[in-house]
Amino acid sequence: MEGFEFFVYISLGVIVLYAITSMLLKRNKYDKYVGIVFVGLLSLSIVTIVISFIVGGWAGMGVGFIGLSILIGAIIGGLISSLISFSRPN
Repeated sequence: MEGFEFFVYISLGVIVLYAITSMLLKRNKYDKYVGIVFVGLLSLSIVTIVISFIVGGWAGMGVGFIGLSILIGAIIGGLISSLISFSRPN
């Protein structure tokens, strides 16, 4: 399935971006903003998926896959961030 690696790269990019951002925010004592970033990524992905229904056709399906990739990346990044914060002693 050629061409679908683009969506995997989007998910990996979101995972890395969220994990690094959350680690930097927690290191600088801005823990309250980590949740805001997570909610922002989730709302961005949901809005993108809803827009895919409005666009329709093949373009809408592509936009839906992008939204789904962002959603998967945000969830996995949130899990990685929470596992890192629980394993790290305060």
